[in-house]
Amino acid sequence: MKFVDFHTEKHIVLRPFATYSLLPSFSILTCNGSICIDRDLSFSATRSEPEKDYYELAWFSAEEVALLSSVIIGSHPEYGKVHFYPVCSPYYIKDEGQDLSCVEFIVELNKYLRRQIEVRYASADEFNFWDELPPFLKNRPYQFNEYLRLSPEYQQFLFKRINPGDALLIRGLSHLLKCMMLKCLGKAFIDTACLEIYISLEATLQIILSRLRAAGNLNPSNRDASDYLLHAFKENYRLDRYYSDYYDDRIKAVHPKSRFGLAKFTPLYVDDLYMLYDDLLRNFEFLITDVPNCFEKYQAGDDC
Repeated sequence: MKFVDFHTEKHIVLRPFATYSLLPSFSILTCNGSICIDRDLSFSATRSEPEKDYYELAWFSAEEVALLSSVIIGSHPEYGKVHFYPVCSPYYIKDEGQDLSCVEFIVELNKYLRRQIEVRYASADEFNFWDELPPFLKNRPYQFNEYLRLSPEYQQFLFKRINPGDALLIRGLSHLLKCMMLKCLGKAFIDTACLEIYISLEATLQIILSRLRAAGNLNPSNRDASDYLLHAFKENYRLDRYYSDYYDDRIKAVHPKSRFGLAKFTPLYVDDLYMLYDDLLRNFEFLITDVPNCFEKYQAGDDC
């Protein structure tokens, strides 16, 4: 494996998953990005381009966002979810055109990662890096969703459709992933997860408003955006005044004192997060594929 300056050269990002994760029970391998599942060291391997702009708070690359999002969005909602908790400190190797779907190469990556992780944390204070240690270095196993249903063809289709250069889409999906990570940490962080998911919601709003402007509506409203989803999904009970109602909830969450009053703690319900998270999975799927509930067609063997 060759080291690389990931700021200037094409590279492959190797990012282990922390044990907070709820993972698929099987690997998902494609030539440009793979989720590599092993009982004591699971990780993603993603082919990435150098980022032109510098973002100090960037948690992962745009290509990684596309890969992880293709899995959480493509999974059949009736068979449970996966929650990735990628560590903040990845490893980089030179992109020499390696096939990331090659099992033999993935085995070599696993061995390489084990060596690098052991070296990195040999002299580190384990407490400070506890969240980043995989199971082979601590007595805490991964959790796996044994029932997950994910069409490999559909996941690859989504991965290709998510453009790493689409800043608005990547921003929205990255905050959806951060919300997922906070959910892994338990109910103590539900209110913080709500802040992340409201940013993700705002991204979908801006994507829809852009589409409405392109279609000739020069000054679309939030209600117009809600109607856009309503027309696509035909689900009035969930989508009527969709953006307006959730905007009110965001005000309650962000502002300790607002026109809705004063509250000692965040005046939201746990279900607010889980329902909106489920909605956004389907909304992003629609915005990516232009087909509502596209996963149903793939599960039936049809193409979107």
